[in-house]
Amino acid sequence: NVGDALPEYRFTNQLGQPISTSQFRGRALAITFVFTRCPFPTFCPRTMDHFAETQRKLQALPNAPTNWHLLTLSFDPMFDTPAVLKAYGASHGQDPRHWTLATGKLIDLTAIAEQFGQSFWREAEGGISHNLRTAVIDAAGRVQTNFIGNKWTSDELVAELVKAAKIVP
Repeated sequence: NVGDALPEYRFTNQLGQPISTSQFRGRALAITFVFTRCPFPTFCPRTMDHFAETQRKLQALPNAPTNWHLLTLSFDPMFDTPAVLKAYGASHGQDPRHWTLATGKLIDLTAIAEQFGQSFWREAEGGISHNLRTAVIDAAGRVQTNFIGNKWTSDELVAELVKAAKIVP
């Protein structure tokens, strides 16, 4: 819920390094969920494109805050290894100073996903189905916004991140 503190979750980033959500405290943080083999252009690929646009816009914005970060979590840890995530991020112009791709243990991914109403499940034929959520956490570590679906724009995400970056931890 808006105003709730983001608990600490642990993952592995695209470089194979351990990360924790607590390391982003003091920064505005946008979190979204994808898997690299998503076959639907209006789902994970659109989310990645929106994150890439958000990154470009924040980096080009005059007087933009510098305390922001994007976190893309894959809920397909068996396939989306750090090497796969690194290549996927690079294909979207990921700047690792401001954008991390990560995955982890299914129990941790499920826990953080459930906090935002994100659901994912394996289909009988092996595919993955899911809904869409993108959350913004303010610099104090509290949920500011939870976008449902994929109708949000990079301009909306930029505005939320700028606002979230101004919150004093």
